[in-house]
Parts: sequence; C-alpha cells; structure tokens
Amino acid sequence: MKSPDEQSIAGLRKNRNGGRLTVPIFVAVAGIVISVAPRNGVAAESKNASAKPAAPATAASPASTETSGQAEGPTYPFPPNPEEQKRLDQLTKELADSEARARAAEVAAEQALAEERAQRQALKLRLDAMESALATATRRAEAAPPVTTTRTGLTLNGFLQADVAIRQSAQDQLSTAGAPLNSDRFNIRRARIRAALEREYIAGAVEFDGNTTNGPTARILDAEASLRWPAASATDLPLLMATIGAFKIPFGFEVGQSDRDRLFLERSNAERAFFAGEYDLGARLQGGWRFLRYQLAVMNGEPAGETTGFPGRDPNHQKDFVGRVGIDTPIVTQVGIAAGVSALSGTGFHPGTPATKPVINWQDRNQDGMFQSSEVSVTPGKAATPSSNFPRQAIGFDLRLVGRVLPLGETTAYGEFYLAKNLDRAILPADPKVVGRDLNEVGAYVGFTQQLFRHGIVGFRYDYYNPDKDSTDLQAAIAVPQSFIYQTFAFTGALQAAAGRLIIEYDVNTNHLGRDTNGLPTKLRDNAISLRGEVKF
Repeated sequence: MKSPDEQSIAGLRKNRNGGRLTVPIFVAVAGIVISVAPRNGVAAESKNASAKPAAPATAASPASTETSGQAEGPTYPFPPNPEEQKRLDQLTKELADSEARARAAEVAAEQALAEERAQRQALKLRLDAMESALATATRRAEAAPPVTTTRTGLTLNGFLQADVAIRQSAQDQLSTAGAPLNSDRFNIRRARIRAALEREYIAGAVEFDGNTTNGPTARILDAEASLRWPAASATDLPLLMATIGAFKIPFGFEVGQSDRDRLFLERSNAERAFFAGEYDLGARLQGGWRFLRYQLAVMNGEPAGETTGFPGRDPNHQKDFVGRVGIDTPIVTQVGIAAGVSALSGTGFHPGTPATKPVINWQDRNQDGMFQSSEVSVTPGKAATPSSNFPRQAIGFDLRLVGRVLPLGETTAYGEFYLAKNLDRAILPADPKVVGRDLNEVGAYVGFTQQLFRHGIVGFRYDYYNPDKDSTDLQAAIAVPQSFIYQTFAFTGALQAAAGRLIIEYDVNTNHLGRDTNGLPTKLRDNAISLRGEVKF
C-alpha cells in the first residue's frame, strides 16, 4: 500500500500524463483559497460575536493570564495584498472627500436659502408699504377729487361739517360775560376751503374757515409757503422742507390729524386745552428718511383758538420751541406702526394792570334822598403793575397701530400721554402769577376705530385731563385736595361714502364743576348726543 504522499505524487503524474488539472492551475487556486479563507473566517467570527450575547465574566485562567498582554484580533497567515490595501485606502479617501464636499454644499445651500428668505421678507414688507400707500392715495382721491386749474400743481378742495347737539348742561341763561349757556342748537362747526400749490421744489397753501360756534365768523386759518429738497416725489417725503406762515403746531398725533379724517367730532380735552385751535404762526423744518419722521418749529405761542391772551399775535418777544421726532413703518404683513416723542418749551404772558384814581362813592342807604357823610366811601387808587412772563413746558408720547387683521376692514388703535406745566390756554387758563404757584397738568387718551366693510365705521375713545393736579379747596377753613379732572367716554358710529359722512356720537362726560346743596364739589351732568353731516368736495 502506498503512502498518502506517494498517492498524491502518483495522482500528479497521472494528471501530467493526461489529466485535466495541471500543477500551475492547482497552485493558483490553492493561493486564492488560502488568502480568502482567513478573511471569511474573521467576518464569520465577527458576525457570530455580534449575534451571541455577552458571556458573564469569569475568573481568568492561568493560560489566559499569560496571553493577556498580546494584541487581540484575528491573525492572518499571509500579509494583506498591497494592491488591495492601496485601493481600499484610495476609496476611503475619496469617500471622506465626497462627504466633506456634501457638507460644504449643504451649508452653502442653507445660507443661500436664508438669504432668499430675508430678501423675500424685505420684498413683502416693501410691497405691503406700497399697497398701504396706494390704498391711502386711492381713498384721498375718492374722498376729495381736486379741482385743477391751468396752472400746473394747483388744487382746490374743502369740506363742510354741520352739527345738531343735545347737552344735559344746557340752560336758558347767560353767563357772566353775556354769552348764552344753551348748547342745544344747530351749528356750522367747520366750513373750509383750501387752495394748495405743489411744484418740484416749492409748495404752498391757503385755507379759510367759517363757523357759527361763537356767532358767524370767517377767518384765515392756514397760510404757508415752503421750499423742499430733494424734489417732490409721489412716494417719498423730502429730506428737508422749510416752511413759514400759519400751520398746525407740530406736537403729537392728534393735533396734526385732519378734521376731515378724524371719526370723533372733536379732539381730546387735553389737546383742546393745550393747543386750542391747532394753528399758530411761525417757521418750521420737517422731513423724513425711510421710516424716520421729524418736525421742528419756532412759533409765537398764541394758538388761534385760545380763550384768553392774544390769538394770532404775540405779546412778548420770546418764542415757543416745539417739535416731534418719530417713526412710521410697517412691522408685519398688513400692520403698520407710527410712534413719536414731542416736546415744547416756551414763555407765557401775564398782563399787567393800569393805574387807577381814587374814587368817591355815595350810597343813599336810608333812601331819604339826602346826602349824609356816613353814606360816603372812598375807593383808593392803585398803582400800575407791569406785565411779566412765566415759563411753560410740555412733553408728549404718541403711538398708533393700523392694520387689516379682520375681514371687516381696517382697524386702528392709538393713544397719547401728556405732561405739562402752565400750558393750559383754553379750559382752565394757567397763570402762575395769579395763583402764586405753577400749575401741573396731566392728559391722556386711548382710541379705537374699526371699519365695517366699505360704508361703515365705529369707534370708542376715553380721554382724561387734569388741569391742576395740585389744586386744593377751602372747606370749613381747612385746605383739602380738590379735583378738576375731566373724563369723557365717546361712542361713535358713521355711515361713509366717497363724498361725505353721517356721524352720530354719544359722550359720557364726568367732571367736578358742580356744587351740591352744601356747597361741596360734585359732578355736573354734561352728557351729550350729537349728529353731524359732513360733505367733502
């Protein structure tokens, strides 16, 4: 019997002599099997190791302790193929480069997307602002189509407001000054006509007003001449516009609001006390840049509607400095904001008194028609007192939000707050020379209006005014705090069209102007209901 080696040699000879398997082929196949088998074994072992649960830790045997210092892992009987290792390293590097390029492309795409979103948001805000400006221009064009002339840029428009009112405080009596105390009557509140010129660098306006509030009156109200730079634009305000003449006092929002646009019949109590008539004479600088707005003026300090003093004139050489700085811009889709800070610093006037002569008075006390020395009295003469000035200041804050957040139409919420000293010129005129101290005034209001589709609008406004927050009253020979606070709750609704409005308003007025049977301050009933017809042309 031949040994296994001899049988293998014999088989090789047999193959060499006529068999199909040759030695070179056998050697190649054996090399491939040997090189692949260890790798498959390692993969199988890894697969089995991951599939099997971890065995509990046991005490190490001496044999394992001896080989613990050796590196773990599979052992290869043959070294790895250099070409395959080189190819594997190249593929790994290419994969890492591809992942890096993918990450860079992802970051670049995110940055581009963020920039595109910002550009779209800015474009959207710009479109909203343009739509709002277009809507405002459309409303103005529909409300008051201007009358044009052969001279380019000249327009003519106006409006009329006729009222009828019923007021609780109305009396069939006369005041100490001889004026009627009855306010239940028909009245032409405002009848105005305005001519305006708009050129490239020049602008001007003249407005006349007629009313029957204190009897039939006709007067010039607004008269201004302006230079502006840069030239006029349909969408942008000039950076600088210089004006001289008679114009509205640039303080807060409500003073500058047009009477033809305001829903409520009259302005708030504080505004009517501080800036009675709204107009004064002076010089003004105003302009805007993007969302910024500014107005600065030097004025006489004698408004057209003040009840004392010298309206339209100026009794002292000192002037009032007044101005407002604010913003006007959209904040989100269909919502815009306007806000500002206003300030005033000026000088009031206290008139002096002329000298008087001594006067002898005779009163026939016993009615006998006979002169008696006991019936004679002498009023001594007084020396003249010179006129003098006093300082006055004010600061105000205003905020207005306008938007179309409801399907009914435009919604507006707005308000103002005032702090002033010696500024009241209509309701309780301030004169610290008479009182012997400064009068500190506080005023505020908040308002809300809601458009009801195309032809309806409703509104509510609360306003507060205290003309002398430090006032006192003498009761039983004791000085106690006294309140002069005025408060009004106004409820208003209107039917409106392009050429006019019909407005009804109910005012709940609270004050402390009355006296009870004991002579103590109490509320004077003064609620009012008013109906106004307004036409625009």
